[in-house]
Formats: sequence, C-alpha cells, structure tokens
Amino acid sequence: MAVTEASLLRQCPLLLPQNRSKTVYEGFISAQGRDFHLRIVLPEDLQLKNARLLCSWQLRTILSGYHRIVQQRMQHSPDLMSFMMELKMLLEVALKNRQELYALPPPPQFYSSLIEEIGTLGWDKAP
Repeated sequence: MAVTEASLLRQCPLLLPQNRSKTVYEGFISAQGRDFHLRIVLPEDLQLKNARLLCSWQLRTILSGYHRIVQQRMQHSPDLMSFMMELKMLLEVALKNRQELYALPPPPQFYSSLIEEIGTLGWDKAP
C-alpha cells in the first residue's frame, strides 16, 4: 500500500476504491458528526483536475455556495488525499455557517419564563 493510499485510508476511512486501477472511489465524508455520500471518478492518469465529484443531494445542498472553491481545489490539489482534506475543511466551514444561519429560536418556555421574571422584577425596571 502506497504512503498516500495509507494516509487517505487513515484520513477518510469511509472512502474506498471501487476498482483495481483506483480511478473510482465511493463512500462517505464525515464532518460534525454527520456522514455525506460521495463518489469521485478519476481519469486514467489519476489527475484531479479532470476528475468528477458526484455528491448526495444533502452534500450538494450544503456545498451549493462553494462550487467555485471546490472546483478550484480540484484543479490545484496534488493528490486525492490533499483534496479530501480540503473538502472536509470546506464542509466543516459550510456546516458551521449554515448552523449560524438556521439557529433555532428559543423554545416558548423561554419567553414565558422571561415575561414571568420581568413581572417579578417589575415592568418599570425592564431595560
């Protein structure tokens, strides 16, 4: 097993080669406790700049605003492991930004207790 292949397996244990020539990889990329399905089809020369990245609809949705960055990283990454590490970092950022956008509002009990506390303190002391 080559050094980069061992590194890839260590960094992305859920992404496995699907053929002997290692031009097709399929599996999952993990970020923030979630797994996302993907498939990478490399050309015969194994150059990432001509590779195809096929994603599940969930991964595609999360990375929708990052299409150009993903393309750029595919063009400039020296090998599959480097690209997967960058994709994982990008996915972490995308998920974090998405969580900030869609933060859940406090439950109704929060507002009930807030009004109760203001009532206890007195409305005239509220900011």
